[in-house]
Amino acid sequence: MQPAYTRRVQKTGRSTFIISLPKEWVEKAGLKKLDTVKIVTLPSGLLVTTDGGEEGRESVIRLGGSETPDEVVRLFFSKYLDGSERIRVELTAYSPQTISVLKDRIRRWLVGVEIIGETATELTAQVLPVSDKLPLKMSLERMGEITTHMLEEAFAAFYRNDKALAEDVVRRDDEVDRFYHFIVRQLNIAVRDYATLRNLNLSDPSECINYVLVAKSIERAADHAVTISNRTLTTTNISKPDQRIAKINAKVVELFKTSLTSFIYPSTDLANRTLNQIADLASEMNAYLSSQKKNLDLEQRLTELVVINSLRRVAEYAADISEAAINLATKDSLSK
Repeated sequence: MQPAYTRRVQKTGRSTFIISLPKEWVEKAGLKKLDTVKIVTLPSGLLVTTDGGEEGRESVIRLGGSETPDEVVRLFFSKYLDGSERIRVELTAYSPQTISVLKDRIRRWLVGVEIIGETATELTAQVLPVSDKLPLKMSLERMGEITTHMLEEAFAAFYRNDKALAEDVVRRDDEVDRFYHFIVRQLNIAVRDYATLRNLNLSDPSECINYVLVAKSIERAADHAVTISNRTLTTTNISKPDQRIAKINAKVVELFKTSLTSFIYPSTDLANRTLNQIADLASEMNAYLSSQKKNLDLEQRLTELVVINSLRRVAEYAADISEAAINLATKDSLSK
């Protein structure tokens, strides 16, 4: 547990108020005479921090030689998400497959990462500061738009047995992943650095929890668009699905969109209406499964079951987003 310090406010001169800094904290922070500190205004008061922020954070990943390429990718991504600005990977021996996989995943799934150094046994990447050019809400909104179109077109591909469209939906999942990783990185930095928190237009670190939950819900919804598309790609003979599934899909997509709107533009009324409609839709899905045509062949029935289950999960993610919207809107109203 971190120690809490109490200081008495003193007045010097006619209009200047001062407090002393705890010696233990000053020594731990490495401060010396004439160094500067940040004083950040918060709704609950003031926060005093060192003036270093997150700049210059470097991480080194030293591999033992037994790691698979996927394990190396996970290690690299963990450093990216944690907020490191420079990441160096040191290999014990030349491994072209590991480097190739890592570079491919960086290109496909991460925003603002440049390879600035590479040898036979070392790779160095620099993470560019892009938060000012890509605001948090704009990133979340764009991520939601891509996912919404993926859900619409994944079902269109399934309904028409359009394998080319299904392949296109699968490819677009990389873009959603890029936004997701970028958003989580920004929020991880914001929890530790109040300057970043303010740059993201957040007033309190607790807000980061809601944003992470929503970003994860969007990313999971996109995964289910991929699940539907992959089913279209692997099923050999799909008859035209029941029209009731098309209506259920349209409702799910619309509720997913309204849940995002209720979060990005916080509205308890819209979020509550969305939650009520999601509850009604769950009953509609159950009714469809109970009355599913018995004359369908096994492959068709399994395919429709996969689609309905994916739509059910997307509806659940829309409910999670709506609940986060209520949390955010309630917090905003209390702070005013």
